[in-house]
Amino acid sequence: MKKQNKLFYGWYIVMAHMAIHTYMSIIFVYGMQVFMTPMLRELQWTRAQFSYGAGVQRIEGSIASPVVGFIVDRFNSKMVVFIGTFLAALGMFALSRSSSLVFFYGAYILVGIGMSCTVGIPYTTAVAHWFSKKRGFAMGLMFSGATFSGLFVPGLALLTDHPDLGWRSTMVLCAIGILIVGLPGVAILRPKPEPYGYAVDGIQEDDALSEKSTNSTSRVAGHTVREALRTRSFWYLTIAFGLLGMGPSAMFIHQIPYFESIGFSTQSASWTVASFTLLSGLGRMGTGWVMDHVDPRMVLIGLVVCGIFGLLSLFFTQEWWHSLAYALLFGISFGGGIPARPILTGAYFGTRAFGSLTGLMQTFAVVGGVLAPALMGWVYDNSASYNAALIVLMAVMATAIPIILMLPKNRTPN
Repeated sequence: MKKQNKLFYGWYIVMAHMAIHTYMSIIFVYGMQVFMTPMLRELQWTRAQFSYGAGVQRIEGSIASPVVGFIVDRFNSKMVVFIGTFLAALGMFALSRSSSLVFFYGAYILVGIGMSCTVGIPYTTAVAHWFSKKRGFAMGLMFSGATFSGLFVPGLALLTDHPDLGWRSTMVLCAIGILIVGLPGVAILRPKPEPYGYAVDGIQEDDALSEKSTNSTSRVAGHTVREALRTRSFWYLTIAFGLLGMGPSAMFIHQIPYFESIGFSTQSASWTVASFTLLSGLGRMGTGWVMDHVDPRMVLIGLVVCGIFGLLSLFFTQEWWHSLAYALLFGISFGGGIPARPILTGAYFGTRAFGSLTGLMQTFAVVGGVLAPALMGWVYDNSASYNAALIVLMAVMATAIPIILMLPKNRTPN
């Protein structure tokens, strides 16, 4: 079969998502825990109050995700990403002006809406249409850029500690960066290959036409939203990913504060984020490839087990190098879970309603995302220790294993 001599355009879409996902991971996903300590010091909030911001944002995401998925499936994903880029930048600027909890929560929601529109669904839906044989690898690659985001978190900490900047000015700079990184991605994004003379995986147009009867149908086959909601597989996947995601939801806000609570300096604690995100690349890249070749249920169970042992290792961490066990195990679990969701969504339900189903899965998983960071903050505020919260998180994550085993092995959409 004849292939494109130049780089297939679908890979440019993958790289565009890598860029914005990496940047938002630096300044928001991981960066908010850098901002926590100086904000609490200035504004006199508790850790639980700060953590509620993440919970509120998760609730917003539960509402925004299916809406974004619906719009992407039926209208223009470029428009969604364009609007989302400006909303995220506006929200980050608003965070820099925070002086009350209500304003802080509102700004947090605004950034969250922007992220829902720029990271994930609009791009994963496009990639699901541009790739078939290489879909697992492409999904893993598009989320792999954030592997290196943690390396920049110590730099973000230096900016917030700088006497001429502080956390407010640093957030303003972050807001400007969102526009610089995000808008080129809008120009690159193409929802589907056919209008541009491409076919799945880079087959040239003349070859694509000759294979239309065999390839085209399989790409768009799958369940409608209503059909998927009637299957047990949808609910098993939704619950499993919700339980798996509780650990990362909590640690995104509390990882640096946790290590500070056991005696690490702010800089040393921020470097644990760097090692965590770097080692998460093994999960991001490896999971996509492995799921293309191995029973994905077993891969998903492996991710759960890694996450549990990663949290368990924290009880034995006393020196910085001890944290590498956590970074490796929990990093693989978190990193692998990112491409696993869209890969399994496409495998079980096809691409017909890919965006809508992805959004709905995120919506129904919101409970864990809201409770986990709030639990961590509440436990610490009342006991001056995170240990009890870590035990609860490990137990909750373990319940995902029997649910995953109930998934059918057959991944044929119809």
